[in-house]
Amino acid sequence: MFGGARGGGKTHFLLGDWLKHQALYGAAAKGILLRRTYAELDEVQAQAQEMFPAAGAVFRAGRQEWQFPNGARLKLRHLGRDADAQHYQGHSYTWLAVDEAGNFASPDPIDKLRATLRSKIGVPAMLRMTANPGGPGHGWLKKRYVDPAPPMVPHFDPLTGTQRVFIPSLLTDNALLMRNDPTYAQRIRASGPAWLVAAWLNGDWNASPDGGIVLSQWFRRYLRVPPEAHMVVHSWDTAQKSAQINDPSCLTSWRVGHGAPGAYLAEVFTKRLEYPALRKAVMDWAARDRPNAILIEDKASGTSLIQDLRGSTTLPIIPMEPEGDKATRMFGETGAFEAGRVFFPESAPWLLDYELELTIFPLAPHDDQVDSTSQFLKWWRLSTGRIDSASTGGRVTATATTASAALRDNEGYGAVGRTRLEH
Repeated sequence: MFGGARGGGKTHFLLGDWLKHQALYGAAAKGILLRRTYAELDEVQAQAQEMFPAAGAVFRAGRQEWQFPNGARLKLRHLGRDADAQHYQGHSYTWLAVDEAGNFASPDPIDKLRATLRSKIGVPAMLRMTANPGGPGHGWLKKRYVDPAPPMVPHFDPLTGTQRVFIPSLLTDNALLMRNDPTYAQRIRASGPAWLVAAWLNGDWNASPDGGIVLSQWFRRYLRVPPEAHMVVHSWDTAQKSAQINDPSCLTSWRVGHGAPGAYLAEVFTKRLEYPALRKAVMDWAARDRPNAILIEDKASGTSLIQDLRGSTTLPIIPMEPEGDKATRMFGETGAFEAGRVFFPESAPWLLDYELELTIFPLAPHDDQVDSTSQFLKWWRLSTGRIDSASTGGRVTATATTASAALRDNEGYGAVGRTRLEH
């Protein structure tokens, strides 16, 4: 694994390593380079376009594959879902690379792909990875590569016998970037708290939190929301201002219901919005999803929003009074994660940013997604959990009750009450 500081040239390292591999083994060299999402491949392809044509390589867009004059081939792929690793059963590669491996909360899909590394004519098969400290996969990468031996010293996994080595990446190693963009280090210093600066600027894996309040090993995935989770709940954390220095407003949209094994995160929306645009966003999302409950934090801009929407619409607005600090609120809801009752989709364009914020909280530069999540989880924990519905022609009659007198009359973390919802 080659990793550490930002700007250390990690992607260029992978592409250069492949150029060496294909030059040595020609047509017997079969490679695949993976990133977590399809959008992330754009940067890989841009850098490959700078390097590979000089070696006579041609990119076949339909196959997402670089073909070299000597017959070597390199595929560019994304692994949006952990389960996608199963699609490569039966493939054979001599060179496998995972760029930004820290975006994988679990090593399981990478371990499955390791089985594709083989060569019937004896080409040495190798796995290459790059990573920065602080991502969802920080814990397992540090345990496997950083902790067992000093940098540059190969070591063996005591269970599998796999040989590994950690090669540190430093910004100062990238002389071209330092010369052409001399203020880059200064921008990193302004990027967040001290630990994050130490991790990104110095490549310090000990500066980054090895598991915060929410641990990545608690994450559960779903392919489809079960039909029992038919209730839609919107949870809004609203910001006061739209300036770049302020947290954005955030919506997390959830699916729950009686008989469902947990809560299913369906959508995340974050954007810096002034009040009129924020009000419109709440109403637009409500028109799209027709939520059974809309939770809004009852402070700052949220208080005005609650009063406005309650007075001018029939939306099911539920004020949420925050108690304690942000870390305390999320810590109180970690039981749902640890018990495996919170499910994330296998793949979504917002998922990496969401997981990153959860896993490094409370040290993340922003915490709007965390606040929206803890707000929903508290409401879900204190609400009844029993929703009865019956079809009556074109209508559904839904009833929600509460188990505590403190939750009656739609106050605080209250119930939806008796409602008749148009279908």
